Amino acid sequence: MKSIKNSFLFFCIYVASFLLTGNMGLFAQKKTDSLSYYFNLSEDKAQGLQNNLKYANKLINTAIKEKNAYYLLNGLNRKSFLHSKIGDYNMAIETAKMLLKESKKAKDSQNLLLAYRKLSDYSRLNDSLLSAYTFYQEHKALNILFKDTLEVIRDLRFMSSIQYRLGLLYESESTAVEAVTLLDHLKENEITTNAKIGLYNHLGIIYKEIGSYDRALELYNKLLSITSAHQHLNIIQGNIANVYKEQGKYPLAINAFKKVYENSLRTNNKKDIARALNNLAFTRSKLNDPDALKDMQTALALRISENDYTGLFSSYIALTEYFADRNDNANVKLYANKAYDVAVKTNNKLDRIKALSFIIELENGRKVAEYKHLTDSIATAQQKNENKFLYVKYNYNKKEKEAQQIKLKYIQSELKATKEKFNKTIYQMIAVIGLLLTIMLYFIIKSRHKKEKLQEVYITESRISKKVHDEVANDVYHIMTKLQSDGISNDYILDDLEQVYNKTRDISKENSMIDVQENYHEILKELLLSYKNDQINVIVHNISKINWDSLSDLKKITLFRILQELMTNMRKHSKASLVALSFKTSGNKIVIDYKDNGIGCNLVKHNGLHNTENRMASINGTITFETETGKGFKVQITI
Repeated sequence: MKSIKNSFLFFCIYVASFLLTGNMGLFAQKKTDSLSYYFNLSEDKAQGLQNNLKYANKLINTAIKEKNAYYLLNGLNRKSFLHSKIGDYNMAIETAKMLLKESKKAKDSQNLLLAYRKLSDYSRLNDSLLSAYTFYQEHKALNILFKDTLEVIRDLRFMSSIQYRLGLLYESESTAVEAVTLLDHLKENEITTNAKIGLYNHLGIIYKEIGSYDRALELYNKLLSITSAHQHLNIIQGNIANVYKEQGKYPLAINAFKKVYENSLRTNNKKDIARALNNLAFTRSKLNDPDALKDMQTALALRISENDYTGLFSSYIALTEYFADRNDNANVKLYANKAYDVAVKTNNKLDRIKALSFIIELENGRKVAEYKHLTDSIATAQQKNENKFLYVKYNYNKKEKEAQQIKLKYIQSELKATKEKFNKTIYQMIAVIGLLLTIMLYFIIKSRHKKEKLQEVYITESRISKKVHDEVANDVYHIMTKLQSDGISNDYILDDLEQVYNKTRDISKENSMIDVQENYHEILKELLLSYKNDQINVIVHNISKINWDSLSDLKKITLFRILQELMTNMRKHSKASLVALSFKTSGNKIVIDYKDNGIGCNLVKHNGLHNTENRMASINGTITFETETGKGFKVQITI
């Protein structure tokens, strides 16, 4: 009964927790759905830009209430983009500044980059050139930190363009060259090729402006080897023609403009056709081509039909200059005024100045005063822009390193914290695994060492037992047999007992403790010479010249036992009459060569030889054997 109650209680708790968790999940889901719902509507093109903007604002307000940083950043990003699409760059910039602020607060490096890109692009499109330049610098610095070379190149291209528009031609050249240098280190693909085309074309324009015509032509010819696209060829050939025209090389300019015109006819773009025809006809007019005026008027008619105001100004100025070359003041005045009217409509001060420059040569009065006022105001504005730009550049360069360090710390702080936490976990795991492995290794080594010790003891006991049986017990039994026989002299018995005693002493000596602290070479020499008798001559060479103090006690004992094993085997099995042992030093190692003139054998490693190899391995030494039947026995020991 008690178990049934417990089961029922458990079931009730489970159902309650499931319902509670489910309801909380549904509640959280609804909250997320409301944010994602507004976000999706803000991206739905079918809603129209104004409705998209309305839902972006709802998304932002909801995200602020619910303190959802993810959707807040996405909402600000979307709102800024929508304002730019509408053409309201002021609001697009203000929203991008909010995105920048919230990205810093959320430590979101991706949206931080996006905010700076929006601020720079929208400021440029809004003709706020100095602000745009500053934001491009910030964006570039971040892209350098994130090693995004393509984005750095993009920033440099726009920075160079802004410098050109501010009249800073040499600064613009330097920035463009920096971008080209970065491009040269990137793999060739469509993106890098298009970037290179844009930069080379921009540099060519700069070189034409500063009168470096050969450098401009060199770059344009490079471009012709890079691309064959129609949209690129028109621009490149047109720029080449303008360089030749600027140099007064009209035949070359005409050839280049012809290529542009023929290419425009193939694409059937009326604005391009009109531009190409006007440029070609105007250049031909410099060589007094009789059809030049007719073609220029045809180009003008095309531009009027297309409402191409930029093209109209170009046509009117070309006709003005055409009639000025022929001293036809009436037509100069007519077309210069037409050009002036277009410049007023487009609110282009530079175009107004260009038109007025022709007019003032023909008349005095109000327009002359206006011309002077415009040129002075533009020069003043340009100087102010240049001074502001130089100040911005100086101020930025001064603080660039400090700012980069602050940004690096700021952007990477979260990454660093995560990395440190991850590393800490890894280190802890490694420490635990290392500890476990150490414990396991300790027990394995201990077990193996114990096993080896037991094995060694077993082998030693077996060897002693065998020696006692073979060499002592048999002799004792033989003496006992003699004692039972009649007529055996006590002297013979004593001699036999002395032999038994000597054998017992030798066995004891072989397995007794060895004092290796002092006079090791004397102990070793005594061991080797102890095997010398009437049948066996033992020669030991240079044993006293070895620095035995360099060996540890363990190595000394191990070497002693190995040589003892070799000498014992020699006396038992080799039937040798001469044994030679030579000691020498090779580098920081000791080398011992053993040779005897015994009967030799087919080398089969029994327990004795295996023991010597194992002992040498235990002290990081080596032992090698060389023997053949009838050719003695050779051993080399290195320790």
